[in-house]
Amino acid sequence: MLMKMQDFDYLARESNAAWLAGGGDGRFDRYEKFYQSERVQHADEFDLEKANEEYSDWSAGQPSQFLSMLSAPWFGRVSIALFCLYMSCRLVPGLAKAMPEATGAALVAAFIGLRIFHRRRRKRQ
Repeated sequence: MLMKMQDFDYLARESNAAWLAGGGDGRFDRYEKFYQSERVQHADEFDLEKANEEYSDWSAGQPSQFLSMLSAPWFGRVSIALFCLYMSCRLVPGLAKAMPEATGAALVAAFIGLRIFHRRRRKRQ
């Protein structure tokens, strides 16, 4: 009995079949952008082999997606917010046990300060 083999290579995100189908980790999208820009820049003398060789050099010079994410401004803001939340969760209960009135006054002052800060920011926009 003759069995037909099926190729399930496209299911793996890192496979060449997934890359060529445009699925996976975004390598195809980056290549497509590079390819289109090269075709526009060198329309009269476009050479696919030369473009592919230049793409390997170009992609080697690009920072990784992970490093790009770590250097993004939103990542720093989220990290600081999570750190502040963590520290406040650790400090406020201890301070509230030791000095409940002072902790309450500090929290009220912090919330009022945040409201003023956000109101001024909205007025500027």
